[in-house]
Amino acid sequence: MNKKENSSRIGFHSIESILENNPHKIKKVTLPANRNDHRISSLILALEKNKINYDLSSKLKQEPEAIISNENELNFKDLKHFISFKVNNPLILILDNIIDPRNLGACIRSAAVNGVDALIINKHHCAPINAIAHKVSAGGAEVIKIFHVTNLINCIKFLKESNVHIYGLSEHAKESYLECNFTTACAIIMGAEESGIREKTLESCDYKINLSNNKLFKSFNVSVATGIILAEANRQR
Repeated sequence: MNKKENSSRIGFHSIESILENNPHKIKKVTLPANRNDHRISSLILALEKNKINYDLSSKLKQEPEAIISNENELNFKDLKHFISFKVNNPLILILDNIIDPRNLGACIRSAAVNGVDALIINKHHCAPINAIAHKVSAGGAEVIKIFHVTNLINCIKFLKESNVHIYGLSEHAKESYLECNFTTACAIIMGAEESGIREKTLESCDYKINLSNNKLFKSFNVSVATGIILAEANRQR
């Protein structure tokens, strides 16, 4: 496993989620000195309960900040173990070439809300999960397994060998997502904001599906599209 450098987390949702799920990761929290409300009071109680140091700063206006210790980054080897031994009938989200960290964070949030078992990120063709992505994910990054892979085609091949069906989203596809069965083990691939899923990745998919039959305009923002299709998969399950 690779290690990330110490990094910051910004915002109540993100820090509260870490406190609830992984409090050991927090090294220190800084709170806005000018706030004296229920939200701050509740956060202070949670910090004190977990014996986590905090201080106040007049430089912060509204949102708290936290310093997080080094994290293990889950890789392809970890994914193989997870799929083989830790989860049955998985629902997987794969992000291929998502460049905007805000879109990345929003996709992570949708994955967490809709019960995705694993999120796979194409490591060298995707935005980093930085403080912005964490904040937009509203704590979702703390409750979902996130795996970083360097060769997405090999990853897809492994998933297929593990009897996971691969669905690729494309506005040019003829089959609607409403015609799909997401109750079996499946992975849904979302592509770049502008160009969509890369050609070789799309060729590896078992099914190519779309979200809209509007002939004049059918392109959703990637984070919106992710929320739509994951909500349908979650509904079916």
